[in-house]
Amino acid sequence: MACNKNHAETDLIVKDLPISQGSFERHKCASCAYEKGLENGSQRLLNFDLESFITNLEESQRGDRRHRSAIEAYTLGFFHGLNGKNNHLAIKDKFKIASQMRDFGLSMVAKGVVNTTFSEHGEPYSHAMGLVQVANGFEILIKSKIVEEHPLLVFTKIPKEANLLDGNIKMEDLIEHGQTIMYSELPDRLWATTGYKIEPIELYNKFGRIRNQIIHFAIPAISLSDFTLEFTFKIIKKEKNNRWDNTIIEYAPDYDEVVLEYIFERLGELGLETNYAFDENYNLIKK
Repeated sequence: MACNKNHAETDLIVKDLPISQGSFERHKCASCAYEKGLENGSQRLLNFDLESFITNLEESQRGDRRHRSAIEAYTLGFFHGLNGKNNHLAIKDKFKIASQMRDFGLSMVAKGVVNTTFSEHGEPYSHAMGLVQVANGFEILIKSKIVEEHPLLVFTKIPKEANLLDGNIKMEDLIEHGQTIMYSELPDRLWATTGYKIEPIELYNKFGRIRNQIIHFAIPAISLSDFTLEFTFKIIKKEKNNRWDNTIIEYAPDYDEVVLEYIFERLGELGLETNYAFDENYNLIKK
């Protein structure tokens, strides 16, 4: 059915959002999506089936809302609902926070790649530690992208107004009273906030289970080196290439041509591709 609501004011808000004609949001009313996001944001309702809601939205191709992304509209409304009339300090600093998280996450992933590439001779458990570093680093990277949209979206539990001194959420409030979402929930939250899907999701989930097994129980009898490199260069490399114009290896603290040569050799053995190579002076260049 077509939407017949009066969205005059809301249409002015959503008119500059990206156009999308994809999948379940095709022709859906972006203004209805924005208003629902505004409602949920004001109530700080994080556990919400966005795909089901948008699928069942009424259609609308009227005026300024025509072809606008319902996902983007909902997300914008949610942010505005969270903000209310306050400009929380955590929101003001979101890009600074996201940048620090990105750099830390990439550094952790790179260190994990180095640890899992080389032999464990003389360094027992380095492959297991490397896998954990890569998983934790990628978790931070995902959260950094979500934080760019809104810092509170990485939390399942956020500070209550009664616990705030001046009505504004500060970083120390989030640290003391907040709780971030789990690894297994990150793909859905990333998709809802950015439209980006982690693929193949089966590999992502399996990597998380192996990480948890290592941390909470025992090291499995599999090639952790091969598995970590596969995860890094099938999932993380794809995500990183879509978001940042740099390479994981540049963040490795042990970065030199010997390290890189062997990493490239291992990737070749596993049939994994990379967009980087050496020039004649052993400088890392993009292919």
